[in-house]
Amino acid sequence: GGQRSLPLDAPARSIARSGRGSDVYETDVDGTHLLVLVRGLGRRGAVQVARPLTEVDDSLSRVLLAVVVIGLLGVALAALLGALVARAALAPIGRFTRRTEAIAGRPDLSERIEVEGRDELGRLAASFNATLDALEGAVDSQRRLVADASHELRTPIASLRANFETLRESERLPPDEREALRADIVEELDELTALVADVVELARGSRPEESLDDVRLDELVDQLVERARRRGDRRIVYTTRLQPALVRGAPDRIARAVSNLLDNARKWSPPGGEVEVELQGGTLSMRDQGPGFAEQDLPRVFERFYRSDEARGMQGSGLGLAIVKQAAETHGGVVEAANAPGGGGLVRVSFGPPLDPAEAPSTEDSLAPG
Repeated sequence: GGQRSLPLDAPARSIARSGRGSDVYETDVDGTHLLVLVRGLGRRGAVQVARPLTEVDDSLSRVLLAVVVIGLLGVALAALLGALVARAALAPIGRFTRRTEAIAGRPDLSERIEVEGRDELGRLAASFNATLDALEGAVDSQRRLVADASHELRTPIASLRANFETLRESERLPPDEREALRADIVEELDELTALVADVVELARGSRPEESLDDVRLDELVDQLVERARRRGDRRIVYTTRLQPALVRGAPDRIARAVSNLLDNARKWSPPGGEVEVELQGGTLSMRDQGPGFAEQDLPRVFERFYRSDEARGMQGSGLGLAIVKQAAETHGGVVEAANAPGGGGLVRVSFGPPLDPAEAPSTEDSLAPG
């Protein structure tokens, strides 16, 4: 094409007039991007040289396009890989969710979730299985309680029915037999009432009470021992050594447990026997002078409805010591049975860690009258 003149800006004119200095700048001439160099030549003025930047611009455009395309491909690849990783990471959670929903929809408490690995999901599965174990144990315990209670209730109910059938023809009986029959009915009703009360107490389970009080255990035990002296056989001697002790708990459940221990000791004590009641360090110990526990019975004395061979001819439902164990565990305590040195049975029970007795008021009114 034809020659075109380069535009002169103010700095280029200044260099041409002075003949000194240089300058580099970019400009456009008829749509062509140029790089212009102006250099002074002394008295001869200045020279101006220009070079098109089209090749450079094309190269930069190609580089920019490549960068954009590579960037978009990188973003797409990262999104794809992220989706695959997230899917792989969430797959165990999905399986866990479906498994738990299946167990919830088909409540078979014997089913468990497979524990894979030791990560957080594995720990969650293990915790879920532990919850199912506890729930299954509680349900089985309630089922056994209902089954055992039904079995135990069958005998006194059948006996009552037979006595009532006999009572319908009481006119044919001698007066002394009628009185004996009525006494038997009253006694069986008392046993039935006690059995139902014990079953209701055990049905409360080991769930802690919503409202707890500070209980002066020494005063509570002392009141119950006095009640046992008034109600029980005068031939039984109760001796007490009670240190002040304060626990946090439900007074009625603790009182029921202590009463059951006193009844158990009184039942096994011979006429003129002594029941030793000791409270030390928050642990209540009760010893009788009876025959003690048989070795084969010791592991089972706190089981529901368990009765040793020697106890089958005595009154009772076999729930007294089970209620003691439940009350102790409810309050974070323990219970144990053993044979005392020198003979007799020994039961120790605690109702949680003891507190400072000086911080609590007296519990003289903690027991219901009667």
